[in-house]
Amino acid sequence: MSKWADYLISEAEYDSNYLISKIKQHRDNGESIGDGEIIDRSTLANNLGHGSKYMTVYGALNKLRIGKNVRYFRADGYHYIRIDHNKVNHDNLGDLPDISKHEQEEKPALASFTKPKPIDETKPLSVTSSAFFAEP
Repeated sequence: MSKWADYLISEAEYDSNYLISKIKQHRDNGESIGDGEIIDRSTLANNLGHGSKYMTVYGALNKLRIGKNVRYFRADGYHYIRIDHNKVNHDNLGDLPDISKHEQEEKPALASFTKPKPIDETKPLSVTSSAFFAEP
């Protein structure tokens, strides 16, 4: 199975200015996902700046669901990290769980999850298939 990204982000924590203070990242090994490690915002921005690809990921009930690509942009001398294309002065990784809330809870590591196979896109009917349904 191909890699989704270099790293997958499963949890995040924000400060009072809506900037990421730390995230939990997991290395995407292709067939499996590595154990998570907590990194700070500057490490994340540095990795993104050096070409590392990040995606958000959600795990619950032994299922893993891929989120969105993580992007960053620079404005007024600061880096902002987001999953959308909005150019606002705060970070946004969507509705990932908060790290501080989950540090006390016992939960399975993402490494125990297997990556699901990508879902094939539904393709439109071809012209020849459409001819079958045409009225005589």
